[in-house]
Amino acid sequence: MIYREHHGTRVPALGFGTYRLPGEECEDPVRWALETGYRHIDTAQRYENEANVGKVLEESGIARGDIFLTTKLGMTNLAADSVKSSFVESLDKLRTDYVDLLLIHWPVRDVSQEETLAAMAEEQQAGRATHIGMSNATIPMIEAAVDRQGVRLFTNQIEYHPILRQKKLMEAVFARDMLLTGHSPIATGRVADNDLLAGIGARYGKSAAQVAIRWQLEQDRVMVLPKSKRKEIIAENFDVFDFSLTADDMAKIETLPHNERGVKPPQQPDWDPND
Repeated sequence: MIYREHHGTRVPALGFGTYRLPGEECEDPVRWALETGYRHIDTAQRYENEANVGKVLEESGIARGDIFLTTKLGMTNLAADSVKSSFVESLDKLRTDYVDLLLIHWPVRDVSQEETLAAMAEEQQAGRATHIGMSNATIPMIEAAVDRQGVRLFTNQIEYHPILRQKKLMEAVFARDMLLTGHSPIATGRVADNDLLAGIGARYGKSAAQVAIRWQLEQDRVMVLPKSKRKEIIAENFDVFDFSLTADDMAKIETLPHNERGVKPPQQPDWDPND
């Protein structure tokens, strides 16, 4: 495993995501992930699987301190009172008295980011969230949080993969002492058959998807969250620690298109320029 040492915490750089694995549908995949060796688990109120994740974590027998656990506040729970009440409910579902990381999942226009982050900071001060951060946040949002509000953010979790590289946003994140966490690392399946990535992978006996994941792990201060409901793919996504990409490999990947966003929900913000 590769780790990121950040804000006093040692985090597995490769985590397991649970998006689109609602309810009991996520239990076997999370169980297989833990059996494979994942120790970084990402969930969210919106995923409707926190109770199932908590059940599997408890049944696994793995010490709570050995798991880096993230959850995210839903868009209807960003007002100060809702932050506290919904987060208490999340902790109950997750069968734990704290999470390692609490994130704003998606920004909204009817509740100020300042109000939400202040309420999250209270949860952090109370010991219920070791770290706080943001997800799908743009450069202006990060500037407002860190530069003007003075919040110490752990990460910005964004769509990040070889065909959406977001370098300006990455620079803004790193300049503010944050990690970047990549969700959708295989571009919702679009890089699985990429000829360039497949050609690189062939030299190592790896798939294009494994190369995409390894590409992120090669970068300092970057974490990555692949997910799957298939046991063999969960194992394959974890099997990325016995090879490294060369400088030439990394340079070739830089020639791919870089602005092919795949996650574009109705509530998406005004994305940063990505020239």
